[in-house]
Amino acid sequence: MKTLFLTYLVVEALFGLGFLFLPALLMGPMGVTLDETSINLARMFGSLIISIPFLLYFAHKSTNLEFKKGVIYCALVYLAASTIVLLIAQLKGMMNSLGWSIVFLHFAFFIWFGYHAIALGKSPSPQRS
Repeated sequence: MKTLFLTYLVVEALFGLGFLFLPALLMGPMGVTLDETSINLARMFGSLIISIPFLLYFAHKSTNLEFKKGVIYCALVYLAASTIVLLIAQLKGMMNSLGWSIVFLHFAFFIWFGYHAIALGKSPSPQRS
């Protein structure tokens, strides 16, 4: 689980900073052209994405299993929704063939987080007093 948190932390930090500071440069290789409105929306998205690495860092360091479960379930919701949105965009031709790498990346993280969610669901919960 620590490897998952650290890997996802790095990926989301890179994308968060990219969307925040250089959205047109980040999306350009995928064939996406941004106007001023979409650049502003991409920067707003980046400001949200950049918070994920902080959450992942604290989850990575935490010994609280319930906190880690919460982070995993939150990531699963985000990754499920983003994979669907990205897949629809890709199928509509809004990105070039490089866009498939982003769809795959989100789907791969969804599977990885899902694996850990299932594994945590099978582990015995600590007794609450």
